Amino acid sequence: MEKFKNIAGIVYNSVLSILQFLFVRPIIWFKSLPLKRKILFGFGAAFAFILLLITGPIILYYSVTSGMFGKMPDNTELQEIKKYQASEVYSSDSILLGRYFVENRSEAKYEEVNKVVFDAIIATEDARFYEHTGVDTRSLIRVLFKSVLLGKNSGGGSTLSQQLAKNLFGRKNYGLLTMPVNKIKEAIIANQLEKLYSKQEILMLYVNTISFGEDTYGIKTATQRFFNVTPDKIKPEQAAVLAGLLKSPSAYNPRKRPERALERRNLVIQQMLKYNYIDKTLADELTAKPLVLNYHRMDNNDGLAPHFREKLRQELEEWLEAHPGKDGKKYNLSTDGLKIYTTLNARLQYYAEIAASSHLKRMQPYLLNDIRSQGYFRRNNKLIVDGLKNSSRYKLLEDNGLSQSEIIKELKKPLKLLMFTQNGEKEMEISPFDSVRLMMSNLQVGMLVVNPRSGNILAWVGSPDYKYFQYDHVTSQRQVGSVFKPIVYAKALQDGTDPCEFISNQKITYTQYENWTPQNSEDTYEGKYSVAGALANSINTISVQLCMRSGINQVISLARSMGIKSDLPPKPSIALGTADLTLYELIGAYTVFASGGTRTDLQMVTSIKNQKGQELHKVKKTQNRVLDSEVSRHMTNMMRNVINKGTAYELREKFGFKGDMAGKTGTTQDHRDAWFVGYTPNCLAGVWVGADNPGIHFSSMELGKGSRLAMPVWAKFFSKGLNDPKTRRLVGGSFPYPLDAECEMKKEDGFFAKMFRRREKQSDISGTGGEVKPKRKRFRLFGKRQDN
Repeated sequence: MEKFKNIAGIVYNSVLSILQFLFVRPIIWFKSLPLKRKILFGFGAAFAFILLLITGPIILYYSVTSGMFGKMPDNTELQEIKKYQASEVYSSDSILLGRYFVENRSEAKYEEVNKVVFDAIIATEDARFYEHTGVDTRSLIRVLFKSVLLGKNSGGGSTLSQQLAKNLFGRKNYGLLTMPVNKIKEAIIANQLEKLYSKQEILMLYVNTISFGEDTYGIKTATQRFFNVTPDKIKPEQAAVLAGLLKSPSAYNPRKRPERALERRNLVIQQMLKYNYIDKTLADELTAKPLVLNYHRMDNNDGLAPHFREKLRQELEEWLEAHPGKDGKKYNLSTDGLKIYTTLNARLQYYAEIAASSHLKRMQPYLLNDIRSQGYFRRNNKLIVDGLKNSSRYKLLEDNGLSQSEIIKELKKPLKLLMFTQNGEKEMEISPFDSVRLMMSNLQVGMLVVNPRSGNILAWVGSPDYKYFQYDHVTSQRQVGSVFKPIVYAKALQDGTDPCEFISNQKITYTQYENWTPQNSEDTYEGKYSVAGALANSINTISVQLCMRSGINQVISLARSMGIKSDLPPKPSIALGTADLTLYELIGAYTVFASGGTRTDLQMVTSIKNQKGQELHKVKKTQNRVLDSEVSRHMTNMMRNVINKGTAYELREKFGFKGDMAGKTGTTQDHRDAWFVGYTPNCLAGVWVGADNPGIHFSSMELGKGSRLAMPVWAKFFSKGLNDPKTRRLVGGSFPYPLDAECEMKKEDGFFAKMFRRREKQSDISGTGGEVKPKRKRFRLFGKRQDN
C-alpha cells in the first residue's frame, strides 16, 4: 500500500511539473517582459498566425494532391466511373419484377428523366450550377461569412459536382484534418469532373448515384419506390419531395415523417420560384397540394413472383460463373446492371397469386377446426417444442441457464407479435408457443404455369407469402399421388393396350411384394372399367394391373425420358404415385402429353443483356420426342374425360368451363397432399396444396381430396385468365382433334359374375414386363375405329 502511494505521488508531481512548464512558466515569463517587448511579441505572434492562415491551406492542398492523404483519381479513372448497378428482371409483358443488388440502383438516361427533377435539385442544392466550374467560390464565401462569423446556417456550400465526388469516392477519417482534407479532395475531383464531362452528363451522374434513403440509389429507383412511376412521368410536387430528401434522407423521409417532408417539399417549391423555374401561380398551386405517396418497395420479399426470382437468381449466378465476358471477367449479378428478360407473364402471375391466396383463405378455417377436433397438437406437442428450439427466444433463455420446462413456461406467456394469416399480416396477442402451432397449421401451396409447346414458365407460386415461407413448394418434393398415373397409362398405350379394353376392378394381393394389396379410395371392387374409364375415375386396382403388365422398370424408364429425375422406387405402388416428386419436374413431364408427345425443357429466361444492351445469352428451345403423337393424342383425350365425366367433373358442373381441357386429380394417403394438373392447348398448370408437415392434414377425403383442395386454385386462375382479353389467347384454345366418347367408362357385373366373383385374388406376377399380354382390340374411343 505504501509503495502504491509513492508511485501515485511521483506520477502526480510529474504531471504537475509538465503543466507548469507548458502553461504556467510561459505566462510568468510573458508577464516579466517590459511593455515594448510584449508589444513586439504580440505583433510577431499575429504575423505568424496570419502566415499560417495563408500558407496552411496551400501546404494542405499540395499535401492532398501529392497523395499524402491517399491516391487521387486521375482522368482515366474518372472517365471510367463504375457504379454498382442493380440487375433488373423483366416479365415477358415488360413489367419490372425485381432487382438483384448490393446497392439498389438502376441507371436512367437523360431523356428518361423529367426536366422538373433537374430544376428542383439545382434550385435547392446548387443554384449557380451552370455558372461555376466545379467549386462555387461565391457560395463558399457566403457560407464562411454567415456560418462562421454570423453564426447562421447557410447551407453546406458544396456544388453538385462536389457532392458527386463525395458520392463516388466517399470520405475518410483524418482526425482533426478530416473535414478540410475531404473538402479539398472533393473540390479537386469536382474540377476534374467539370473538365471531363458536360453539365448534362454531370447531372446524370449525380441523379444516378445520389442516395434517397431506404437503400435507394438513383432517381429511377427513387421514383419507383415513393411514387411507383418512371422518372419521365414524375410530377413537379413529387420531384420537389425527392429534391428535399437530399439534405437528409432520414429526417425528411416522406413515409416515416410526412409532416417534415411536406414542409421541406414546400421549401423546395419556393426555391424553384426564387430561381424562376416556375411562376408564382404554379408555386401556390403546388404548395397547396397534399403529400401523396404511392409507396412501392421492391425487394426479395415483395413484388410479383418472389420464389421465381429467387430460383432465377440461383440459376443466373451458376450461368454467369460458367460464362465470363469477352475480356475474361465474370459478370456480377448484384453490381453489373444486367437486364434479364424472363418468360413470366406478369398478369398471369398476379392471377395465380390471387387464385392461390383466395382459395387458401377459404379452406384454412376448415383445417384449423379439423386439427382441433383431431387433437393433433395435444398428441404431438413435441413438434411445437422442436419448432421453438430453433427460435432466437428459446436460445436466449437457454443461454441464461433456464431448463427446457422453464423455457416452455416462459414461452407460453402472451406477447404482441406480428403474425402471418391467410387474410394478411396481423398483430396478435399470442404466446410464442401458440405462434409456432399456428404457423405449422397454415395451408401451403405450389403452382406452376407453363406454355407446353415452348416450355416458357408463365407463372410460379411457391408459398402463400415469401416473407414468412421461403420454402418453395414448386421445387420441393412431395408424394405425388394419382397425378403420376397418366405416365403408367401412357406406357400401357405405348405397349398396345386398347383404351377401350375392360379390366376387372378386383382386389389383388401381389405375393412377390410382401402381399401388398392396393385399395381404391372408395373401397369398392365391383364391375369392370375400360382403361379410359379407370383413368377418368382414378381406379387404383387397374392402374397397378397396367403397371405390372408393362413392367415396373419400363414405367420408370418412360418417366425418366419424360424428365422425372427424383428417386422412383421399383415397386408396384409406384403406379399409385407413392414416389416423392417436385411440381417442377411433374409439369415438365406433362408437357409431353400437352404438346403432342414432345418433351420441352422448361425455360425461365429468354435473354440476358449487359449495361450496353449487348446480348450475352439467348435461350433456345430444346425438345425431345418421347411418345408417338397418336399415343399422346389418346392420353389427352383420356384426360379430357377425367374432366368431362371423371374425378374433375366439377370443372364443368361447378365452375362452368365450356372449352377444351384435359387434366388429372391426385390425392395421397390420408389426404396429406392434394394435386391437380390440367391443360388446354396453350397452357399447362399444376397445383399442390397441403401443410409443410405432412402429418397435418384434413381427416376426411371430402375436404382433403385434390378436386376439393387443389383444383379450385387451378379453376380460379383459368377463369381469370380466360376472362381477360389480354391473356385469353395464352390460356385458352381448342385441341386440334375431336373427342369421340363411344367407349363406355364402366360395365357392371352381371348376375353370375356377382355370384361367382372372388372378393380378392392373389397374383405372383413380378412386374418385369411381358408377363401379361394386352388384348388387341380396336380403338373405339377416338375418331374412326382402327385395327391395332
